[in-house]
Amino acid sequence: MKYQVKHNTLFSYQTEVLTAQHLLRLKPRNLDGQQKLIKHDFKVSLAEAEHYELQDFFGNSLYEMRLNHRHEELKIQTASEINVQPRDEILLDLSPSWEQVATLLKVPLSQEQWQAAQFCFASPHVNPKEVGDAFAALFTPGKPLLRVALELTHHIYANYTYQGGVTDIHTPVSQIIAQRQGVCQDFAHLALATLRHYGLAARYVSGYILSQLGDRPTLVGAEASHAWISVFCPELGWIDFDPTNNQMTSDQHIVLAWGRDYADVAPSRGSILGGGLQTLDVDVRVIPLT
Repeated sequence: MKYQVKHNTLFSYQTEVLTAQHLLRLKPRNLDGQQKLIKHDFKVSLAEAEHYELQDFFGNSLYEMRLNHRHEELKIQTASEINVQPRDEILLDLSPSWEQVATLLKVPLSQEQWQAAQFCFASPHVNPKEVGDAFAALFTPGKPLLRVALELTHHIYANYTYQGGVTDIHTPVSQIIAQRQGVCQDFAHLALATLRHYGLAARYVSGYILSQLGDRPTLVGAEASHAWISVFCPELGWIDFDPTNNQMTSDQHIVLAWGRDYADVAPSRGSILGGGLQTLDVDVRVIPLT
């Protein structure tokens, strides 16, 4: 599938901003054999804005933007054209047991395993200790890792309600478990905390989804950035699961960035001098071209 993605961000300020610095992760990744970025345009409403494209620690594209001119509004527009390939079918039950993978990640034997092992630990928004035994029934001895990941995806979808406005980025995993409500980033953090609690490597993925395509089921999380998880499996690499939509990812998922949790992949963050109260409006459009 080929898509055009338009991501518009509008910052509006109560009073003038004197200076500002923004870090923006708005450029989709290139993924060998899965996702190809054909074209990407980045525009800022203020001609005085200086911006540079960098790469962060995880290989995500990062725009650093500096504004030393007074302004009360800032518009950022990106337009990307992306080709996404259908995911290969995976026989989940042929993956090694979750205990084998957890043991392997304690003493990695290859560079790939060493890189994966960094996603086994707590991070700013994910504390594995908060999970306790809430999902112990899923982690039966000898169960294949990817079967566990899919059952965890099903469990979150079946037992947690998608509800905006009841959490924010600082909501701890323990509260999500208690209230059983949240949005895609909450469900991703919950899944990450659970897998890491059992010594497994899992990372946070941000991106976009097409809400509906033909007679396929409507997906939740369109018209904004979406979030899901990726689980490391030896020999197979990283395999993605979307708890919000109860599925492994498909060619309706477009990868933007990945990291330990939301803090590593936030689409925009930074600091300003002045401005007073501010509002943020985000509009995302995913348009199929084929």
